[in-house]
Amino acid sequence: MRRFLLYACLLVSIATQVSCQKKEDGVSFESIYPANYITKIQVKEKDGGLIEISNIEDVNKWIDKVKKIKFIREENQEDRELLLIYNGCIVKAYRNEKEIGDFKILKLNGVFFKENIEFEKQVESLCK
Repeated sequence: MRRFLLYACLLVSIATQVSCQKKEDGVSFESIYPANYITKIQVKEKDGGLIEISNIEDVNKWIDKVKKIKFIREENQEDRELLLIYNGCIVKAYRNEKEIGDFKILKLNGVFFKENIEFEKQVESLCK
């Protein structure tokens, strides 16, 4: 009986420790795109106009606003089509003329992430 109680206490103790461990709360924008990695942000407006933010200081100002935002990886990593856009606006990130991120479908550095309202608000600010 003692042995049973010892095993039961041990089992409860292990279960408690496992359940109390901090679960992954996502990865930050700055861990996805290290400092100075993004060299240009392109905003395609609904009327077809194209705005390019290529001044590195302007790019970094925007990145400073989003660098601490956390993202959770999507389980489904299959390519997908752009279904919705911000008020008719598409925002993409580039590194040396190569597209590295689509901020609407949250494909950041080749990985799809779950919707993030805080990040969406910052992306929408580029579309105004």
